[in-house]
Amino acid sequence: MIYLFISLVLTFSYKLVEVAIGLTPYRSISKYTILLWALIIGLLIPLFNNNYIYNMPLHYENAISIFSLLIVINVIAARFSGYNPIGKYNIINFAITYPVVEEIIFRGLILPNIEPLFGSNTLLEVLYMPVTIPVIITAILFAICHLQYYKLSAQSMRFMILAFLGGILLGAITVMTKSILLSLILHIVFNSFSILFSKKIIKI
Repeated sequence: MIYLFISLVLTFSYKLVEVAIGLTPYRSISKYTILLWALIIGLLIPLFNNNYIYNMPLHYENAISIFSLLIVINVIAARFSGYNPIGKYNIINFAITYPVVEEIIFRGLILPNIEPLFGSNTLLEVLYMPVTIPVIITAILFAICHLQYYKLSAQSMRFMILAFLGGILLGAITVMTKSILLSLILHIVFNSFSILFSKKIIKI
């Protein structure tokens, strides 16, 4: 049960850091919340013996064709995502920092640590990738975590739905390869193309 509690803490860790900064005399550094959050998560990694962060992908030969298809799906989904970060600082963080930290948290740390609790039996396959109970749980947590960044609204609900669906695919390819490398690349591609479409740099 301790890992379920830790999973919830990690899910809302961005908000916890944000609130903590607000309680200090250094509120002026709130714009750097994401960087402090990233640093804290990085420092926590060694505390987790079971993780998929540093593994190189297994079953690479089977995964690469699925990965290529997911790249295409990502680009198409990004066209309709609605994400539109403003300013260079936010754009860079949206394209790189958020994907890195979120993949470390959800697919790198939470997923492998709740697998012993819920098992790794395949409930169904999506694009020949295994969807397990831990994959579904991490996808739900990944969707919920987006409420840290946006107020509850019709738009944020769309973001959460996209995050859940994306979380299923990212979790499944992580389980398949026992590594977050491919899911991290996919996440960065999705966020980066969301920016390119929102700024009308590319059009389809």
